[in-house]
Amino acid sequence: MVVDDEHWIREGLKRTIDWSSHGIQFIGDAEDGCKALELIEAHVPEIIISDIKMPTMDGMDLMEEIKKRGIDTKVIFISGFSDFAYAQKAVKLGAFDYILKPVEEPILLEIIERCISEIKQKQELSSRLQELSGRIRESLPLARQKHLEMSLTRSLTEREMQSTWEALHINLDPKRLIVMAMVVHEWGDREMDESGCSLMRYALGNLVEEILSQKGIRCLACPLQGNDFADIALIASLSEPDTSFGVEDLYRYMEGVIEDALHVLGVRISIGISGLRERTQLASSFREALTISMNYLVHGPGQVHTAPMDGSSAGHGSKPRPAEQLDYRMAACMGQLAADVLLTDHKADSLDSALSNRILHAMKLMDAGRLSELLDVQTGLLQELIKQTPAIAVRYEMNMHISILLSKWQELLQAKDHSKASTITHQRKLQLYRCSIGDWKAMIMGTFLIKDTHAPSIAHKRTIETALRYIHDNYHLGISLHNVAEKIYMNPSYFSRVFHEEVGETLSRYLIRIRITKAKELLEQTPLKVYEVADRVGYRDFRHFVKTFKEWEGMTPAQYRNYGA
Repeated sequence: MVVDDEHWIREGLKRTIDWSSHGIQFIGDAEDGCKALELIEAHVPEIIISDIKMPTMDGMDLMEEIKKRGIDTKVIFISGFSDFAYAQKAVKLGAFDYILKPVEEPILLEIIERCISEIKQKQELSSRLQELSGRIRESLPLARQKHLEMSLTRSLTEREMQSTWEALHINLDPKRLIVMAMVVHEWGDREMDESGCSLMRYALGNLVEEILSQKGIRCLACPLQGNDFADIALIASLSEPDTSFGVEDLYRYMEGVIEDALHVLGVRISIGISGLRERTQLASSFREALTISMNYLVHGPGQVHTAPMDGSSAGHGSKPRPAEQLDYRMAACMGQLAADVLLTDHKADSLDSALSNRILHAMKLMDAGRLSELLDVQTGLLQELIKQTPAIAVRYEMNMHISILLSKWQELLQAKDHSKASTITHQRKLQLYRCSIGDWKAMIMGTFLIKDTHAPSIAHKRTIETALRYIHDNYHLGISLHNVAEKIYMNPSYFSRVFHEEVGETLSRYLIRIRITKAKELLEQTPLKVYEVADRVGYRDFRHFVKTFKEWEGMTPAQYRNYGA
């Protein structure tokens, strides 16, 4: 669809390009944003080519209206040279790209092809997630899912469990079971709603089942919807002590799961592993795994934490303090209600009402400096508190505090009539409820400070400049979003958002651009073999490099070298 107030431009774009030969259906044109909206709502185009300056409703307002109505479409702006800076700003605010007048057909078609490629990739990802969801629902019937959830939250007798397991074909060793609690901290670059996060939990569970199955370990995943502390529970049965697989192997495999989850699905997770028990003690094992997983509060995300495997020796990772062991053992004996009471008894003084009120006041005034100081104090108190208090109790209080902030934030927006303020997404809320103490300040500030999108802060610009220097100096080392965020002391999710706002594209795409550009130079100017070039530009997986290069350049590295020659 084309939107421009000049008739000759609309006709030119409509008639000079053979859209159908590129697989594109031209649905119509409009002379301003208001008329365009009627067509957009009627036909929902996937690509819109629009002028920036138009009467009645300009291109920027049109794009904002499209976003408000939740219409998923790519906007390409065309502008005169005098509007160049305006067009660049539009890209930072969400436009796909821009092109200067007079419009040159080859340049426009190149942008259109990139646009089509992104649309297809998104459609394929959505299709794969839907397919995966269907497969998992078929392989794990609702009855089995419900039974596993029940087993993890309440004690059942051996008689009850034996008959149910036989009926549901649960093929796990009932005498040698370990429960793992998986916590998702970052959900990747793609923003997901509640349904998307739910599908991702299924995908993660399926990934673990497949990996452990290949290693000879039987495992069942139980995605947890609406759990305050974790996203997936995993029940694995280990071989007998005298066979090849044991706890040590499981620990090592779960470290691999963390790496695969990051590289395959783009999510960062932590895992807590319980001790070895019988199936009648699954609820106790789950509470133990949940408690152990909370060590990410101190050590940060992306690690495996294990409980002592017996009374005398500890497993890998962070060993719980005696107070923690007492809590989950008492809870296991007394039931879930007792667990809730135990948690409530461990009040976190660092989140007292006085400090919370000062934080809320700083939020209300949008006083970033004061809020930063208060959060520094709160972070320090949390770091001291967790040395003496069970981590799960601290997490509970942090989540209570977040719930209060979310509620007060909503009231603040309504009072200020911030109709244009961005809503805190479901994914962002989950990240708040799963953040470590080290990420606490960055997450709170990144979420609860209203930013003027038309006036990016100088601090952000300087931060991004530092990040860009680090990327250009270290792209060959295989760095990732998390590495860059760590270097500049920012929460990865918050940094990802700021980077996209300031640079106009995601960090992952920016990294690919740098690496492919350097790879082309090496292919043209050196006799290095293709796998050596891949290693020089930061790709440790040769096949991944070849695939990415072909997607980016339309040919393999070898073909590019021959073509260049």
